Amino acid sequence: MKKIVSIGTAALMALTLAACSSTAATTTAATTSTAAATASASAAPTVGNYTIYNATGTSVTGLYLYPTDSTDKGTNLAGDKGFKAAHALYATYDNSKGTAKSLTLEFTTDKGYTGTFTTLSIETAPISLIAEDAKTGATAIQFAAAPATYTIVNSTGEEVKSLYMYATGSTTKGDNKIGDAAKADGQVVITVKDASELIKDGKIGTYTLEFTTASGYTGTFTTLSYETAKIELIAESAKTGATAIKFGY
Repeated sequence: MKKIVSIGTAALMALTLAACSSTAATTTAATTSTAAATASASAAPTVGNYTIYNATGTSVTGLYLYPTDSTDKGTNLAGDKGFKAAHALYATYDNSKGTAKSLTLEFTTDKGYTGTFTTLSIETAPISLIAEDAKTGATAIQFAAAPATYTIVNSTGEEVKSLYMYATGSTTKGDNKIGDAAKADGQVVITVKDASELIKDGKIGTYTLEFTTASGYTGTFTTLSYETAKIELIAESAKTGATAIKFGY
């Protein structure tokens, strides 16, 4: 009888230990899960940073970024002069109070087309506004940068030895980009994949375009936007003011 009781007691103790082990494992798993969720929540970004590219092919007259559940659209990011085609701008949204669950990005072109995206996260991302006929579905934006392309023609009447394009204020000019534009009437195409190198202090800055001819003349233009443009390098004698280049040709 004592032997049977002992066996029963041992079995009960084993079950109790197993139950305790199971409870401990469950508690540990729950604690780990809670800690992970807390860490994830604390790591969530509180400020959205968006580099916005106008790839609509036309000017954008209205551009708004606001909480999706709000009726207040806030400031028109396109400004009074509009957001030009093939240009870029930088926008931020401060969600440090955590009130916005998602954002709406809304734009209207000078042709009357309005595009909206209502599920934008608080994140850092490049965004291209696209034309209505470029949409492949209902989405009016693409999460990608639109490149800037500069077609530069040598109209100085002489050989151009060097051509540099760099962020204004930078101490590094980068590579000589003269290429086929070295000879008179030659041209070179410079493509920039995104505007990241121009972002400073929450704004998109400008490029400096600098060239030097065989005769020693150096022309500079320090306020070149991130854009797609045709540009002429002109001779010093052809200048009508301080500007060493012409847009369009």
